[in-house]
Amino acid sequence: PQHRRQRAPRMLNSGRQHRSYIVRTKWLLPVSFRPLENAWLRVERGLVTGFGTWPPRSLNGLKVIDQGNSIITTGFVNAHTHLEFSSCQKPFNTAGGLHSWLRDVVSWKREHSTSLVDPTQNNTAIISGIHESAACGVVALGEIATTDAPYNEIPNRPRLRVFQEFLGLGSHSSHDGLSREATCIRNAQRLSRAGVAVGLSPHAPYSTQWNVGQTVANDSRKKLGRPMRRGKHGIRSPLAMHLAESEFEAEFLKTQTGHFRTLFEDLGVWPNQTPNLATTPDWISLLATSDRGLIIHGTHLYDDQVAFSRLKLHRQKLTVVVCPRTTLALSGKLPPISEFKKSGVRVCLGTDGRGSNPDLSIRAEAACLIESGLVTPQEALSMISANGAWALGFEHRTGCIAAGRPADFVILRPSVSPNTAEEATMMIFDCVTEVVATFRGGRPIAGNFL
Repeated sequence: PQHRRQRAPRMLNSGRQHRSYIVRTKWLLPVSFRPLENAWLRVERGLVTGFGTWPPRSLNGLKVIDQGNSIITTGFVNAHTHLEFSSCQKPFNTAGGLHSWLRDVVSWKREHSTSLVDPTQNNTAIISGIHESAACGVVALGEIATTDAPYNEIPNRPRLRVFQEFLGLGSHSSHDGLSREATCIRNAQRLSRAGVAVGLSPHAPYSTQWNVGQTVANDSRKKLGRPMRRGKHGIRSPLAMHLAESEFEAEFLKTQTGHFRTLFEDLGVWPNQTPNLATTPDWISLLATSDRGLIIHGTHLYDDQVAFSRLKLHRQKLTVVVCPRTTLALSGKLPPISEFKKSGVRVCLGTDGRGSNPDLSIRAEAACLIESGLVTPQEALSMISANGAWALGFEHRTGCIAAGRPADFVILRPSVSPNTAEEATMMIFDCVTEVVATFRGGRPIAGNFL
């Protein structure tokens, strides 16, 4: 079989040159189509213009690059990262659970925000994390931003959806509250004008006043850029939020006592006036008012049946982003993947960041779920491709290999030659399988490609 676009595609980024070539591979796993053995993939001017089983009917004068015993599949999507922690040599201590871990995170952030620290260190960490992600086969990232970093100036990077994070337990009408809101919106607007896809992220129910979240969510629909694409498929400003991370979260939202109250008092951020905190179901409904909503972690979401019912109700607009290794480290268990799948909600994967993870390998996150028996390799591949692309609003740009779409793909080299499509899919997640090169729009952004 051969799949090709009949009409020459419109050239992308017309002021820049794109290489055109045909890649030959042992296995091609397009996600959009069944796996192909002994396959070829044609890339012209940044787009996929055909693929099939070898040989193609015509080479069109293009150079053939034989990758031998390799696997080519769509580039991976890491839907949730905190790249500011990419300079951490090891994760913070997770043994005490989320509230204890947050204490270390806040201490680290306060130390790194002082004038004694080089202000460019944060940008250096972000760039390092972006390069590490690309080297792991990632072509699109969902990044949580807490500073005004120049994401748009980073060359040869994966696609980015940058969620500007806001939080605060103080009154929305206070000077600090208004300043935080204005800064969040301003940073997002700047990135949007620079061509970076943006969104907003109320941090978590335990750290964000309900009326602040409502106001900023409303602002996002009015003030943040135009849709990524015109027409019914355009999305303006998706919302992302950490929800149901801790077993102590629901009780704190109800009584405002316990580990989180102690943490905030010790950090000196507990307000004099009782904060207006909302429940998890309330926040789920707010996320669903956006064009797209991302629920991050959701470790204990199934424990709250009202919240879980709300999730199922809005499953056409929401997705759950799980970070298996982070969740396992902080809570001692994996997310309720089986229940998410039964509910019909999309599930995609993220790596969180090096503050809770030893690396930024999205394949390792997927392997964690595969080894636990919660997902099959085929399901895992969809989670780190098509599902992740949908979550970030990139479903028309990346997430699968198809004729006429940008050539976002990754070349992998397994240690042994897979004999079947099932073996090839499994070997994507084998820790000894090498990422040879990662491509965004037909251009390599990591690895070696001749």
